[in-house]
This record gives sequence, C-alpha cells and structure tokens, in this order.
Amino acid sequence: IGALALGIALVVPAALPSLGGGLLARTGGGPGPGGGGGTISAVNPVVSLQDSLNQPVDKEVLNYRTTAADTRDLYLRIVALDHFDGASWKPSERTVTDVPERLPEPAGLSATVDRARINTSISTAGWYAQNWLPLPYPASRVDISGRWRYEPQGRTLVGDRGQNTRGLQYQVESLQVRPTARQLSAAPAPPEDLLREYTEVPDSLPGIVRSTARQVTHGAPTAYAKAVKLQDWFALYGGFTYNTDVRAGSGAQAIARFLTDKQGFCVHFSFSMAAMARTLGIPARVAVGFTPGTRQPDGTTSVSLRDAHAWPELYFQGIGWTRFEPTPSRGSIPDYAYQDTSGQPDDAGRPAPAPSRARTPSDGPTAAPSCGPGERRSGSGATCTALPAASGARPSDDGTSPWAVAALALAALLVLLLPAVPLLWRLRTRSRRMAQAGGDGDGDGAAATLAAWRELLDTAWDFGILPDDALTPRNAAARIIRIGELQPEAAAAAHRVAAAVEQVLYAPQPRPATGLALDVQRVRAGLAAAATRGIRLRAGLAPRSAARLRWACSARWTFLLLRFRPSRPVASVRRATTALRPGRQRA
Repeated sequence: IGALALGIALVVPAALPSLGGGLLARTGGGPGPGGGGGTISAVNPVVSLQDSLNQPVDKEVLNYRTTAADTRDLYLRIVALDHFDGASWKPSERTVTDVPERLPEPAGLSATVDRARINTSISTAGWYAQNWLPLPYPASRVDISGRWRYEPQGRTLVGDRGQNTRGLQYQVESLQVRPTARQLSAAPAPPEDLLREYTEVPDSLPGIVRSTARQVTHGAPTAYAKAVKLQDWFALYGGFTYNTDVRAGSGAQAIARFLTDKQGFCVHFSFSMAAMARTLGIPARVAVGFTPGTRQPDGTTSVSLRDAHAWPELYFQGIGWTRFEPTPSRGSIPDYAYQDTSGQPDDAGRPAPAPSRARTPSDGPTAAPSCGPGERRSGSGATCTALPAASGARPSDDGTSPWAVAALALAALLVLLLPAVPLLWRLRTRSRRMAQAGGDGDGDGAAATLAAWRELLDTAWDFGILPDDALTPRNAAARIIRIGELQPEAAAAAHRVAAAVEQVLYAPQPRPATGLALDVQRVRAGLAAAATRGIRLRAGLAPRSAARLRWACSARWTFLLLRFRPSRPVASVRRATTALRPGRQRA
C-alpha cells in the first residue's frame, strides 16, 4: 500500500514533464488563478516531461473521438511558453477572463487560408490532474463544466480555485488550419509590438546560438525558408540523436551544450529551435502538450504519458502561430513544412552532415514512423524517404548501369511474354496430342485414341463447353454437339471419336480406330463455324483449357513440398490432386 501510494504521488503530477534546471528550469512560484483574480502567474505547467517519457509502464492520460479525417496534425496543446530569459522558457504572466461562448478568431489568421472545422470529444483519466486543459489548437468553442478561465494570448484554459483535469469529459470545436508553403513564404512582416515581444532574447544567450542559426539558414530568402532549414537541420541532417536519458543541463550554456553534444529529447529540440528563430527575427514560442496518440480498434484515439511532447510555434502574419517539428522520430512534420528546393541557387550555407550516430528510438507510441539519419518522413507521415545528398556528401553517379538496362529489358520481355504463355502451352499440347492421335496400330492405338479424346474435350472447353466427368464418352460427345451446335459432318466426327474411346475403355478386345486426328480437326472447325467472333478469338488467344497448366504446376509444387515433409503419403496426395482436375476420365 505504501509503495502504491508513493507511486501515485509521483505519477499523478507527472502527466507531463518538468522543466528542471537550466534549459528545463523551473519557473517562479506564484499565487496562480483563484477567486476572482484577473491574472495567471507563471507557474510551470509541466512537472516532469522527461520522467513521463521514461516511465517503465505507459499509462493512458486521455482518449478522444474526433470528426477529423486525418489526425496527424491533431496535437493536443496545453500551454504556450512564451517568456525566454536565456536559461529557460516559461509562460508569461497574463490576464485571464471568463471562458466566452465562442473563442475569438486566432490572431493573424487570414480568410484566404484553407481551414476545416472539426469536433473532438475528450475524456481524461481519473488519475490525471493538471491545471491546464489539453485542447486541439486553435479551439473555437469549448463545452466543459467546472471552474475554468481563458487566457487569450495563448488561447488556453486554466483551472480556477483548484479545478483540474481529473476525470473530465468535454467537447471541443476547433480549426484545422492548412496553409501552403507559398502562403507562408509570402507572409508579410508581423506587427511591431508582436515582433518586439516574441523575438526578445537576453544578452546572456551564448553567441553560438546566434551564429549557428545564421550558418544553418544561410541563403534562405524568407522567414519561412529559414524556419524550414532550422527544422530540417535538427530533425534530418544535423546529426542529432533523440535520447530521453540525457540530463537537461543548467544555466545559459544549456542550449550551447545541446548544440555541441547533439543529444536530447523534445524539450531540447523545441527550446533550441525557438531560441534560434528569435535570433533570426522570427517570432517564436514553445508549446507543450501531447502528440496525436494511437488509434484504437473502437475508433477512439488513446494518448498516453509517452505522447507528452514539446514543439516550437513560429508566427507568420496571415497564418498565425504555426507548428514546426524539429524533434527526430517524434510527431509528424506538417505538410506545409516541407521546403520546395527547386529553383534555389545553392545550399552552401548548409553545414556538412555530422557522422551518423545510432539513433535511440522512443519507447512511446508516436504519430509517425521513426526515420533514420539521411531520411525524412513523407508528406503523409506514413513512410520514410531518402533525403537529397547534402553539400559535402559523395556525389551520385548519373550514368545508367548496363546491368540495370539488361534487367529492365528482361523484365519488359517477361511482361510481354507472360500473356502468351497459355497460348504457347496450348499450341504445344495440341501438336503433341494430334501427332500421337495420327499413329495407327495395335501397339499404341489406345494411347492415340485417348490423346484424340483429350484434345477433343479441351477443344470444346476452349470454345466455352466445360468438361463434365460424370458423363460417359457417348453422352459427353452428344453434349458437345448440342451446345456447340455442330453440323452433321462435325457431329459424326465427334461420335466416331467417342465410340473409339468406349472401345478402348470397355471392349474386351478393342478394335483399332483410324483418322481420329482428322475427326478432331473436323470438330474444331465445326465449333469455330458455329461460334461468335469473340468466342473464336478467346479460344485462339486465351484458351480456357490452359488452366491445366496451372493445375500441373500446383501439383508438382505440392509433390516437391511433400518430399521434405513425408508425414502424408505422396501417393494419396497424387490421387487427391488428380481427382480435382476436370476432364480426367475414369480410366
């Protein structure tokens, strides 16, 4: 009981991560929201992000059901950390109000940007107690009971007078904003007051942060291009490794150490990218919350402790606060954040890629598959594709290998010949049978007669008359004559072949028959004369009786398998395989 109580005491406040010393420094305490107060103090909303990601047993924090067709961008945002003092990020002290019926339109969002309105129903776990309410961003309406207050700058809801997220059920209407790369690239300068507040960096910030940001984004003509280069440098080609065991560090040198060591988890990546973006004059802050979670069989989506995440938000006028994803192997890169490199002069400012390191994958569920060094997630988030070679990488050989040409030619030849295989097999089989049926004499008369009969049956099958093993040869011939509408001469030929077969099968002393090959040709000509043009083409180019080739291959394959698994008698399998073939006579 004591161990359980201690575990709950540690886990309950750990719904999300703490920002410990330095890069993860704790913010100062404060009275917090309460009573009728009009401000929210800078109390840290996350207690232990790193501990949550490293929990030995993952626990569900919440689950939701949404009308969104694609949940890759449905991050559940808790709070925005917008105050940066060089050593840590924390939420600013802001004025809070009552939750309005409908939340105001997001700041800076133009009507020309594509958007979709979705509804999400969220249920939180009974053990999850957090002052900030997880919401899809940007929310337009929140239907929830309890004492909640609204902070307009971050568009967040915070509990008042002890209100928390324990065991809640609530509905959220939100927007899925879908800007294009062109809209982001053409975004005008943001307002002066917003630019001044969200690009502020202290003098204590190490110089390597500013210099690295300029080096990585060298040659990028717009703020959007710089943002994408920063994201790709962290997530793709900068040599960084995702590792939740790395210590957070402390003091103003924490970011500098991370840029040098290149190991960390989402807090390191998001904090560093946001700080570097500010040094480039791009308004930036850090959002804390959850990645979209894991889809369940019942249609809901489960979000657990290991989905806890932090990511940078950059501001673009006309679009508003926009998510980027610099953390490798976590979350999903938005479609608009894939830079179009066509037409750009060069990439001389891109640093040469560092030596490849072993990447430590996250133990928790992620919204997209992990991609190794030299790979990036596709626009759909479902696959990993190779990156173009960075500057300094070994150039690719543009010449085409002769072996590749030969392989392609062989593949093309096989594709062309494959449809002709049934036709070639049928021609060969017919030729062999007719040659056998043309031989007379006591020694091979029975084999010649049976060869002629098999060819007659398969010829009728080619013209759409399926063999019926239940019929005697005489009745089978009569059926072919009736269905095939044979003229008297062809009908008499069919009767002669059937009579010869009955002599071979049933007569004590069979009489040899002659001219059976010619009779089979007469039957074939009669069937062709009575058939339509389509049936004649089908019989010649795609004969139905070529199905025997597939059966023969299947039987041989089964026989070969059973040679290595002799538990079942081979003879019985042969008999079973033979019995399944239509057209096989009782002889």
